[in-house]
Amino acid sequence: MCFLVYNTWFEQGMKELSTLALLLLPLCLNSRSFTVDWENDRFLKDGEPYSYYSGGMHYFRVPIEYWEDRMHKIKMAGMNTIQTYISWNSHEEVEGQFNFEGGNNITHFLTLAQNMGLNVVLRPGPYICAEWRFGGLPYWLLNKPGIEFRKYSEPYIEAIAKWFAVLLPQIKPFVYSNGGPIITVQVENEYGAYGPWVCDKKYLQFILDQHRKYLGEDVVYYTLDNSNVKRLECGNLPGLLKALDFGPGSSPLAEYKMLKNYQEHGPFINTEFWAGWFDKWGAGHHAHRSADKVAQRLDEMIQLNGSVNFYMFEGGTNFGFSNGAMSKHPGRYNVRVTSYDYDAPLSEAGDPTEKYYAIRNVMAKYVKLPPGPVPVPAPKWKSGPIKFARKTSLFDNLDSFSKCVPANLPITMEKFHQSDGYILYQLQWSGDVKNITLYGVHDRAVVYIDRQRIGAFDRRSQVNGTIVVPPNFKSRFSHYPNSYTVSVFVENLGRVNHGSYMGIDFKGITMMVTFDGVNVNGKEWNVCPLPMNSPYPEL
Repeated sequence: MCFLVYNTWFEQGMKELSTLALLLLPLCLNSRSFTVDWENDRFLKDGEPYSYYSGGMHYFRVPIEYWEDRMHKIKMAGMNTIQTYISWNSHEEVEGQFNFEGGNNITHFLTLAQNMGLNVVLRPGPYICAEWRFGGLPYWLLNKPGIEFRKYSEPYIEAIAKWFAVLLPQIKPFVYSNGGPIITVQVENEYGAYGPWVCDKKYLQFILDQHRKYLGEDVVYYTLDNSNVKRLECGNLPGLLKALDFGPGSSPLAEYKMLKNYQEHGPFINTEFWAGWFDKWGAGHHAHRSADKVAQRLDEMIQLNGSVNFYMFEGGTNFGFSNGAMSKHPGRYNVRVTSYDYDAPLSEAGDPTEKYYAIRNVMAKYVKLPPGPVPVPAPKWKSGPIKFARKTSLFDNLDSFSKCVPANLPITMEKFHQSDGYILYQLQWSGDVKNITLYGVHDRAVVYIDRQRIGAFDRRSQVNGTIVVPPNFKSRFSHYPNSYTVSVFVENLGRVNHGSYMGIDFKGITMMVTFDGVNVNGKEWNVCPLPMNSPYPEL
């Protein structure tokens, strides 16, 4: 009743409320509270001691049609809470144009959680990491002169302020004291790990002030960092609740003691209990963590009166070009895969796993499990072989895929207001060439001469590389070396989602091309952006 009344007021205005609703509204809202009982190291929900048991699930990684199903399965495992990030770059792909429809309908996600009887731990960023492209930040920020990321940099905080002015008023009705499900809100994300040791407290305070401006003071705000004293000091603000993240390889008791040395009072929270891990290209499916160990550590955290969120409980999928990448040091780069299964209690397809049932058995010791049948894996469609009957040539249909422009190098995707996909560089050339060298390739380059592939390399192994033209190449073409086209096809494998090198992760040829040691940047290249983000005419 209270939530319905408040949302009616928010969406339709006070004039349309009945007299009864107006009388009920303050009574309803005043009866709801979620606070920190610092002295007794616990949360209080409506005045009663409370711990949350949460399943991490990102709305942007799960099709909207499955949100309710996944929430139901999470609740049936004994969880009372859902945790999600908010992905800024999903909602504002183009600066100033906002999308909250379909799978971006965050208010619908929150409403489903409310209807399911689940609390929400909200992580609005703006930086989220999450193995998600550019850590959730929109790529167009890279085009702003003088910008510094995750610092009190004017171009950065101005963009955040505009984003929060659109996002957070939509979130306000869902705060617990307003009748909604949101019990805690995270400020930034693992900020103490951003480094080396940026520790910009003015920036952190700005993020907190923005939350308070739009969501109010009656919210439990917290920061999250790894279990490291330096990171805890760097990533927190005075008076804010501090939360940890750690996996089953760590002792909850040891983590508890470490936190108490830094924060003497307040509830013990593991807001990212890593029940699994993510995979990267070329490494095989390595992510596996023992169901028994996960269950054991969960039991130990509950015995410490802790609150815990499983990161992830349902991993989902990095649809399209949304996967992230890692580059902690120059010249080092690895890519996250499309699947975000995460070895989670619910598989990428939403099926309960051995880990799910182990967790449910632990929770049964401490909470009354919801009535109803225990979830089981869903039946699967057996497709049989799938054959693709048609294909088309990019080179033959380039005009249909791209609007090419003449340009000198270096020029990257961002200059074309392009977030993802590919970019093609072409140069008409004559004369013999033995070596084509590319400098600053972000991220994978394939080199062609007159549409014949002669070599490739990618940034996972080298950011600069030389393609040797085969000695017998000229015999393939009667006109070589009089006139031919050199094409360099570059793929964006994934925008860096973690570390200070995010700010220099431009995509395409970022430095130079040489033919036999001669710089050809100043020649007139034909550059073709290929975002591949919209339907193309039938070819």
